[in-house]
Amino acid sequence: LAALIAGCSDAGTPTQLHRGPMAPAFQQTQNQVGDAEFGFTAGWLQGQTVQFFYHKPFFCRTPVADRNAVGATTACEAGSDGTIDPRLGSIPILFVMTPIGFRPAESTLQCPMVGHCINHPSTIDLSRVFGPGTENAPLPAHSHIVDQVEGNWWELHVIGVKDPATWDQVVAGKSLPTVRALQAADPTGAKITPEILTNVYLFFDVRPGATTP
Repeated sequence: LAALIAGCSDAGTPTQLHRGPMAPAFQQTQNQVGDAEFGFTAGWLQGQTVQFFYHKPFFCRTPVADRNAVGATTACEAGSDGTIDPRLGSIPILFVMTPIGFRPAESTLQCPMVGHCINHPSTIDLSRVFGPGTENAPLPAHSHIVDQVEGNWWELHVIGVKDPATWDQVVAGKSLPTVRALQAADPTGAKITPEILTNVYLFFDVRPGATTP
């Protein structure tokens, strides 16, 4: 696990965090749910940096597809698909780009603080990927890629990046086609993994612009 979340002494969060209660007018217009934080992280979309606006908590439910126990305090896991979705219908994919075994430049991490990012789970069961002892691991630092503009629930698929040179190519490309090309060139997964399914869902809107409003 230490290799996965290398560099645990993190700088500040990239998000603009607020907690309820808020002024009623803002609650009404932004549809904040309960005590969920509301604010932003960056994301990558088709070669551009965009903003994700969050205002609802994450969603993780059990049982998961492999029917094994989930050990995280959040009920979130990576390595098996979920069986309970937060809504009916097709749900778009958020690709969570996660460095494994190294700590990249802070400026390339959209959620740099291990164990905390706005309306993300603080812990996740990684034992299906990394084995015993990682059942309640802190959420690793990571960045995000989407391939469409949506404002609703997103299903998380994790993609692990195992060396700095490959990470730099992901950062330069800022797109799903870049990731697919890297995966196709590395069929053994030595530098970048296939998609790792999860039971995690986040709720956010994709908005243009590279800076937090």
